[in-house]
Amino acid sequence: MQAQDSAKQKSTFEIKPAVGATGTPIKPTLSVMVLHSLDHRFSIASHSMLSFLLFENTPDYITTNYNYSLSQKFGVGYSLYGKRRKARHSLFVLGGIRHITFKETMENPDLDKITVSTRSTVADYGLMYEFSLGKKRYTFDTRIYCPLSPIQYYPQGTLTNLVYLEMGIGIKLY
Repeated sequence: MQAQDSAKQKSTFEIKPAVGATGTPIKPTLSVMVLHSLDHRFSIASHSMLSFLLFENTPDYITTNYNYSLSQKFGVGYSLYGKRRKARHSLFVLGGIRHITFKETMENPDLDKITVSTRSTVADYGLMYEFSLGKKRYTFDTRIYCPLSPIQYYPQGTLTNLVYLEMGIGIKLY
């Protein structure tokens, strides 16, 4: 009876903050993934992310006032474990929304001042691969997210959002 109880894994709750980069021009990202394992292999997840333009990459006379996006996704995942359960490979199917906003100003002395501002909320869905290394309460995590949206204006519409690469730590909250 005791051997059966120890072989059966309890469901766990993990919080996984991370930093990373995305897109062209490269934008830093801050993210948090919350993971609740349902059993040994399957889990549900929530992924929140903020990406912002840190360095202005604009031509002369153009100033970027702000450029950022917020994203919230939910989904399910499946995990495979390595020997001695130190390594975990997980694949998640995620879906949610992303809010994108930016504002730029052109101030050419020969022309009138022009300001362009846009805000948009779009569907955000895709696949996320996560590699976790660690056995006890803390893990080292890397994540790669491949969005399957937006397909509009393909391929230019997807070039700026090709892959999100993130690295961080995982903390199990029992």
